[in-house]
Amino acid sequence: MFRHLLGRLPAILLATCTVTGVSAQAQAQTYPDRPIKVLLPFSPGGNPDTVARILAQELTKKLGQTVVIDNRAGANGIIATEAVANASADGYTLLYTTGSHVINPLLYKKLPYDTAKDFLPVSLVGVTRGQVLVANPRLAAANVKELVALARPAQSNITYGSAGVGNTMHMVAEYFNSKAGTHLVHIPYKGAAPAMNAVIAGEVQLAFLNPVSAIEQVKLGKLKALAVTGSTRIPQLPDVPTVKEAGVAGFEVEGGWQGFFAPAGTPSDVVGKLNRTLDDILKAPEMTQRFASMGLDVAGGTPQDMAVHLQKETAIYAQIAEAAKIQKE
Repeated sequence: MFRHLLGRLPAILLATCTVTGVSAQAQAQTYPDRPIKVLLPFSPGGNPDTVARILAQELTKKLGQTVVIDNRAGANGIIATEAVANASADGYTLLYTTGSHVINPLLYKKLPYDTAKDFLPVSLVGVTRGQVLVANPRLAAANVKELVALARPAQSNITYGSAGVGNTMHMVAEYFNSKAGTHLVHIPYKGAAPAMNAVIAGEVQLAFLNPVSAIEQVKLGKLKALAVTGSTRIPQLPDVPTVKEAGVAGFEVEGGWQGFFAPAGTPSDVVGKLNRTLDDILKAPEMTQRFASMGLDVAGGTPQDMAVHLQKETAIYAQIAEAAKIQKE
């Protein structure tokens, strides 16, 4: 169902990474000469918000102009993403987003933008080692095996929270349902932070959280970790098994990602300057260590490297959407 999307992505993404011209070079020499706005399709307090704000502070220091984070949550990231697609292609409006960027075309028959054509990759900031399946401490399941036993009956009504329909949290949970034979019930929220808080408060019982958010809450005892979704355990949670280790055969989903995009048509020299500045920030040992402590492995690299990563992510989530029988709306 989604195969036609995969063949066109590499050429489109890689081609749009290179825009040349004398005017572009001239603009890059003075860029930036005013504040830069970074639109974030999520509510304040979640892990992308935390990481984006750290990077905005560092970019402000490096570029000599204020970099402002503008949270525009809602519609599974579509509101903020559309605003960036329609923004001037001058490097003063950027998008900081996550895996929902490549997932939305797999979920919606029609979007108000073209994910492949309307954006330029700028920098792949980091990736995580899978998500963490967390539960409210009062849930009567100490491990995945016990959770599966509780959630297999259709009337079990065990709920999980996510950052919205089609978000990676939602996709991974439905993939878990398909592989484990469970009937976890989806309750969407307006962002990862509200979903996490709902699990802590007991409004829902479960969530698949990015390690950046999960680790701290687990260590504080506000959540309990049942498993991680990747192929290996997370160093910060060494006693927490993978879902596969816990007995769900065939289940394995590596981590999500975070990164910057610019509107298509943004001068290549401007994209290059942003990319090099971010790469310098990300390679600083103190920054690498800071993000690692939150469960985020720094990536960096060129815009072309990010384009290749997006291609791989699209292929993975196309498979998940098919396995979980998620239909386009």
